[in-house]
Amino acid sequence: MKKQGFTLIELIVAFGLFAIVISIAAGGFVQIIRSYRVAAALMSANDSMALTIEQMAREMRTGYNFCEIADSTEPKIQFVNANNEVVRYKLNSSDRAIEWAVSDISAPIGFNSCSNADDQWFNYQKITAANVAVTKLNIVACGNNIDPGIFLNPCGSLTTWPRITLAFSITSAEPEVERLGISIDAQTTISARNIAELPAPAPAP
Repeated sequence: MKKQGFTLIELIVAFGLFAIVISIAAGGFVQIIRSYRVAAALMSANDSMALTIEQMAREMRTGYNFCEIADSTEPKIQFVNANNEVVRYKLNSSDRAIEWAVSDISAPIGFNSCSNADDQWFNYQKITAANVAVTKLNIVACGNNIDPGIFLNPCGSLTTWPRITLAFSITSAEPEVERLGISIDAQTTISARNIAELPAPAPAP
């Protein structure tokens, strides 16, 4: 009885089909791994940014005399914190990071110098984690300051304590995520609750 076997052509075709199927399966597996890494990087960046936002909100909540500093590329907000220190938060557009600084000049409650020129008195420190890239920061402050000389727009038709809205666009610093151009939007609104009064004027000598 004659035995049937595979011809060389049949083997080549079979191996070719096998290689194609394996390549498709491997490509799908690699894509799943890449998607997982991108999602994990974005979640990690989001968690890290949440800590930064909480730090900003905690300090602003007990602050007063808020003012926005107009800057098309590096928006800033200045206020006096609960320790009567003049502080600023800003976006460093080149490093894509949020930075914080305390003025070298101690500020009385009536301190109302608020301009880009005053940046010389501030030594900024990065407060966002290394895995976060902040690509955009919008700041909107409204309400009443303790010092009436520091003017904020009214919050609609209401007269209120300062209300600050911070809106961020962030992404992961991972090269793969940046290559895909994926970003996350985050926003928070803080209502300042410092109700201290202006100090009484010093008596005349």
